[in-house]
Amino acid sequence: MIKIPTHVNSLFKLVYRRGRRLGLAVLIILLIEQSWTAMHTTSLQEFQAHSHNLVSLTAEQAASEAHYWLETDQIVNLQELVNSLQQQPFVASAQVQNRYGQNVVESTSLSDTDEVQQALTVVEEIKNETQVIGYLTLTIDEALLLQAPVKTHAYLTFYGQFLLFFAIIAGVFIAITFNRWRYRSSAVPTK
Repeated sequence: MIKIPTHVNSLFKLVYRRGRRLGLAVLIILLIEQSWTAMHTTSLQEFQAHSHNLVSLTAEQAASEAHYWLETDQIVNLQELVNSLQQQPFVASAQVQNRYGQNVVESTSLSDTDEVQQALTVVEEIKNETQVIGYLTLTIDEALLLQAPVKTHAYLTFYGQFLLFFAIIAGVFIAITFNRWRYRSSAVPTK
């Protein structure tokens, strides 16, 4: 039987332990990266859903106001409503149609909706209690709608990456410290 020298055996054990720790550290970093990617995608989807909900709420409120002006046949006030909606930077155009789909009013400064790359059209019914009396149509430039949330998300992501980097550095320093303590305690001679 071949006898392996003690110092070679100790060296193999040391390499095995360090390799195992390195493998575990790489696995933890991969899990953090995977979680970070999932969180990034989810938060972008949440920003988009929230922005779309705000547009829907805006359309509902405008349709509610348009209901009064359409029933009382006050075209001037309807025109003011449509123009105020179009003042929003993300609204490319706004229109109010009667129940037959014929234009009653439309925004005076119509943007060229052909230039809108990601158009989102929102149609809200204008109802009295039982019947539809008209429609409010908003053409939304989705790129402009999501511009502020995406900018905020990019800002948070940028600083989040720094925090992850600092966490990794802190983990390295903690591992070095525990290694020193362990070897210092094993180096103390026993009586």
